[in-house]
Amino acid sequence: MSKHDDDRGDERRMIDANRQSWEEHARLHESSQLPQLLEAFRDPAFTTLDAVELGIYRDIGVAGKRALQVCCNNGRELVSLLRLGASEGVGVDLAEGNLAAGRRLAQAAGLADRARFVRGDALDLPDGLGRFQLATITVGALGWLPRLAPLFDGIAARLDAGGRLFVYEMHPVLDMFDADTGPSLRHDYFTREPYRSDGGPDYYEPDKHIEATSYWFHHTLGDVIGGCLAAGLAIERFEEYPHDISMVYRDFERLSIRPPLSYALVARKD
Repeated sequence: MSKHDDDRGDERRMIDANRQSWEEHARLHESSQLPQLLEAFRDPAFTTLDAVELGIYRDIGVAGKRALQVCCNNGRELVSLLRLGASEGVGVDLAEGNLAAGRRLAQAAGLADRARFVRGDALDLPDGLGRFQLATITVGALGWLPRLAPLFDGIAARLDAGGRLFVYEMHPVLDMFDADTGPSLRHDYFTREPYRSDGGPDYYEPDKHIEATSYWFHHTLGDVIGGCLAAGLAIERFEEYPHDISMVYRDFERLSIRPPLSYALVARKD
């Protein structure tokens, strides 16, 4: 067996560990977060999209487009996109618990006929998804993936000409800090070693504990922008923000000298 095979085997084991972690999160959220979201989505005016997302979607247009969300979690953003007029939404995620939650949210919103949730690997997207005019990646998705090139290649291959990818993510500079110890530099921005967590607080409910081991992979902004360009996507828009979208670094918003906390990128397939 070659070192390449060993590396890919390690990668698959870490991805599977992350899948098990997300299944545990989904079970926890089924009794905590999900009931409130189900009730909220019964209101036709409800959306989980913030002002940045709504502004960008207004600029690039959503109405009548087929939308793909990779690493869709419980599908709340995808259902919100359908509320903006997307003709169909397809969410892909590894965790069955997340997909089940997405189907329930779409049902509560009265949009189940336009939503599809598919189990699949972001680095090897399933066949049969179809073509899209819009794709999105949001809030922490990239850090669960060991490599970005297959992700961007897979998305680009499924976008029609003129289709756009919208990435709204935690800023990678945050990986230099530990949220629980404050704004002192702890890690190398250019590290390639994954961060291992042997359980810990749930990101929505810090008083609840997750037992599963998980891995977080650091990707620089160069990895993200370069990955889009290498996949044949032209960067149309890039902005950085001082607000946290992860709920992990919310205390950093109050610092007198702030690092960037999030960013938005829009890339177009020509």
